[in-house]
Amino acid sequence: MSKFQNYLKTFDITSTLTEEDIDKTLALLQIYGPAVRRTASRIGEMEEECYEGRRQSISDFINLAIDYDRDTDRKRIADRLAEMGHSMQLLSVMEDALVLVKDTPPNGGTYFNILQARYFDVYCTSNEEAYLNLGISSSTYYRHIKPAIRAYAANLWCVVIPDLIIREHLQQNGSVTTQVEVS
Repeated sequence: MSKFQNYLKTFDITSTLTEEDIDKTLALLQIYGPAVRRTASRIGEMEEECYEGRRQSISDFINLAIDYDRDTDRKRIADRLAEMGHSMQLLSVMEDALVLVKDTPPNGGTYFNILQARYFDVYCTSNEEAYLNLGISSSTYYRHIKPAIRAYAANLWCVVIPDLIIREHLQQNGSVTTQVEVS
């Protein structure tokens, strides 16, 4: 390899990934569909419960719960909403990383389509379904799936998650600065 190629390799975020990172990413990708289905069913159950028990929509219930925080039933439902919120936040982080895959050279669009069809389509249950839905050959699919997962892992662990950590850190420091200025 030339010096220039070695220099360019230092900017390749996929080179910093470990097998453990890839394994964790694969585990997250495999739980995406079930997590979406479970969260959707919980929201549906809660909507039913709010309507049957109080004859109001979830949004009306939440608005009312903000005003009256003493009811134990409201606390239980608030805990369930918080749990669903955490699931939705994880799904959002995963989707942010998927969007970044589109810009991965040289085959970002292909990687995006493969990952979206296989892992982010909640009804897709196999690799065969994914490549049939995409209308591509199995050899093309299998040639690109590993680099696609690697590109996704790099965007997740090296871009999206560090960005969240930095944002959270800045928000904490910003709130500390605001408190100091007030006193």
